[in-house]
Amino acid sequence: MKRIAWIVSLAVAATLMLAEPAGAAVPGLGYFLTPSETNSAVYKSVTFACPPGQVVVGTGYQLAGAEGSVVLDDLIPTETGVTVGAGEVVGPGEPADGTTLNWSVTAFTSCADRPAGYQIVPETSFFGPATERHVAALCPGGKRLIGGGTSLSNGFGQISVREMDLGFGGVNAYAVDDEDGYTGSWSVSAYAICADLLPGLRSLGGNTVNNSQSPKGVTSSCPFGDRPLSAGWATLSREQIIVTGAYLTGNGVRVTAAEDDTGYSGNWTISSGYTCATP
Repeated sequence: MKRIAWIVSLAVAATLMLAEPAGAAVPGLGYFLTPSETNSAVYKSVTFACPPGQVVVGTGYQLAGAEGSVVLDDLIPTETGVTVGAGEVVGPGEPADGTTLNWSVTAFTSCADRPAGYQIVPETSFFGPATERHVAALCPGGKRLIGGGTSLSNGFGQISVREMDLGFGGVNAYAVDDEDGYTGSWSVSAYAICADLLPGLRSLGGNTVNNSQSPKGVTSSCPFGDRPLSAGWATLSREQIIVTGAYLTGNGVRVTAAEDDTGYSGNWTISSGYTCATP
């Protein structure tokens, strides 16, 4: 049985590392968790930097506490690190100071030795008023998607990313306003982490049952012997459902979601999307 070791750093926000087992899918592959403080601040973010000489190959995040009152703002990969930010839902029709409950955000980062052909491709939608926006970041010809990210500009908790789909050739990000609308200007960005084709690289997915239960989640695994690289998600409900996490587990991913503070009477489902590679 492989031994799992956890290492706590002395950084302001503790970072936990899941030790690399023998025969990792990508040379040097390691998983890192970076949690924020737990409090009722309106906005918080965390940034993790990969070990020297390594690059980001995948991302994920988790919101804990104040379910339905906090949304993801940033899941931004750079070559050397990942920034995850989230904020409370504030603005017209919402409490002026957000929720009083304590909550935290955790960044999940996959780091590895630089794969051949490594490149991050960012794309940003038009900036202006809208009820919904879509943007795609595509890998250049001959390269394949290994991981992704997304972010919002403005929105102040009233815009959320309902979908960050990890396809074989790129990332599709889809964001919408909440049920009472948002009249301000905003944009959504997608980030495609690309590389030359890795052994056994594939994009997979799973989904929950379609019912009115809240919260709910889906755990999906890579094929036996494969390793997860990055997490994505999608929900079929346009409004009132907030994706609270899309993060890596030991051999796959877990995606979670909850109804917003006002609830939702209809049925809904949440889907996972993720990339895996073969050792």
